Amino acid sequence: MKILLNTDEIISHMKKKGIKFNIVSENDAKRFLQNNNYYMKLASYRTNYPKHQTGVNKGQYINLEFAYLQELSTIDMHLRYLIVQMCLDIEHRLKVSLISHIENNPEEDGYELIRRFIGYTNAKGKLQNEYILQKIHRHNSSDYCKDLIDKYYPFFPVWVFVELISFEDLAYLCDFYDKLYSDPIVNNKFMNTVRDLRNASAHSNCLINKLFEPLNPNQQIDSSISNYVKSVVSVSSQARAKNLNYRIVYNFVTLLYIYDSIIPDGIAKCKRHAEIKDLFNNRMTKHKDYFKSNNKIVGIYKFLKKVVDTLPS
Repeated sequence: MKILLNTDEIISHMKKKGIKFNIVSENDAKRFLQNNNYYMKLASYRTNYPKHQTGVNKGQYINLEFAYLQELSTIDMHLRYLIVQMCLDIEHRLKVSLISHIENNPEEDGYELIRRFIGYTNAKGKLQNEYILQKIHRHNSSDYCKDLIDKYYPFFPVWVFVELISFEDLAYLCDFYDKLYSDPIVNNKFMNTVRDLRNASAHSNCLINKLFEPLNPNQQIDSSISNYVKSVVSVSSQARAKNLNYRIVYNFVTLLYIYDSIIPDGIAKCKRHAEIKDLFNNRMTKHKDYFKSNNKIVGIYKFLKKVVDTLPS
């Protein structure tokens, strides 16, 4: 039984859903789908648009052009690339900060922390973090890691260990160090959010395909994030709460907050801020007429733009 649709069948299916081709022609849409995107990914952005609830067009999208979906997918791509760069900056800073803290800690020699981290036992007496060593060992065939692993495994100094572990494990290590010495590197309660954004962006997962999806039931707006927004933009408490309750908005603002908190002021930070502003003030507005009838998309954009515009450059 045939399941995969060809591009002609995809276009026909989209038209049945009420998606129009007045701005981008059907032929151009086919070429875009064949060369730049695939239907399921592109179509995911349609959830940002309402459907007719009654009448002959019930179930079809209201005033939705293929061009709008294409533009959202392109903006999403640029946003993912930027987020990856921001997270790489954060990851590098965490490594530098952790090593700096250890160098100034007379109780640490760069080896002891890792021995204690890997040897930390759980209630059953097993190595709590042995899985991290196992993950490192699986990279033994990598040209970029092999020499370090062969030389030090399993007794790594911290300056080698941080180059071999994942972002998630790095954040975990920083948190472990803080609990051990009461010497914080970063506010760890936000690092899962940063990690999730980093992983989603690095794996080309869509970020803005569900702009209006609320926070998970077990996730609440943290006062630090709300106060951060309050300190930089002039919006009502209702508008602040409304926008921060959107999952992607809250997560992105959290990333901005962490970035501002741990990346030192200087040329590199200003350059990254300039890239964020360019995305919001130039690339995102390239086809702003596409979205003028979608008040919810415009509202989220205006809220985030106010936050972004306050970033020092």
